[in-house]
Amino acid sequence: MKTKLKSTILVPTIFLIVAPLWAATLSPDDKAFLDSYEKVRAALAADNLTQAKEPAASLGETGTDVAKSLSLDDARASFVQLSKKAEKLASGQSGFYVIHCPMAKKDWIQTSDKISNLYLGKEMAGCGEIKK
Repeated sequence: MKTKLKSTILVPTIFLIVAPLWAATLSPDDKAFLDSYEKVRAALAADNLTQAKEPAASLGETGTDVAKSLSLDDARASFVQLSKKAEKLASGQSGFYVIHCPMAKKDWIQTSDKISNLYLGKEMAGCGEIKK
């Protein structure tokens, strides 16, 4: 009985200590991508398409659609692809939060635990919940 109790406590504790070590180290390009991604996300959350375009252009092919968008709606629709890549890169990294918006039915990554919804912008900035 004592052995079973010890393993029940010990295994999850070891996992919590070792799991962060499994996260891949981000390359300088990955860090630059996530930095520009956050700038685009923050600009779209502030309903500022112009401010979103420059960092989106620096994201290479994946950011082209956002950089060439003519409306916030188009940019937000294109941002989904950026979020897929960002979520893969940020997985297991500290300082990143996966946020889900139940109204838009979309996820994104942000560096703050204060919800800043890029899909609904200023109108519903706080809509969303932290997934991870």
